[in-house]
Amino acid sequence: MTNRPVRRRTCLALAASPLLAPLLAQAQIANVTGDDLKAMNLKAAGVTLDFPSLADTGFAVPIHADIVAPAGLKIETIEVFLPANPNTRAVRLRLPQPLASYTFSTRLRLAGSQDAWVVATLSDGSRIGASAPTVVTSSACFDGS
Repeated sequence: MTNRPVRRRTCLALAASPLLAPLLAQAQIANVTGDDLKAMNLKAAGVTLDFPSLADTGFAVPIHADIVAPAGLKIETIEVFLPANPNTRAVRLRLPQPLASYTFSTRLRLAGSQDAWVVATLSDGSRIGASAPTVVTSSACFDGS
């Protein structure tokens, strides 16, 4: 019997395998479709979105959200989903301590015309959310004229 040296790739694969399972599960959860979000029947009460209905490009589209939890509940996490993007979950905010209301603004990169969904998970495990559509137009500068 000869001693074979353990290959570096084998060691890395064995060391990383327990770490990969949660990451793969998280990626599967993050890749929801627009139909999945519609099937959730999210209540929009308390979620206000400011998202442009028309964007020149999808490179940096601004979004502003105001979220107010129903009486007696608090917001624990906030997620922004873009169903037409390769990675549908664009943002996930875990609040260090649950809050009754939260406001945020950011810019999103869009793969094309689509709805942006903001979904908040409340302290009792229920979810509220809203969506807003945008149409991404192409610039007139592509033809070189």
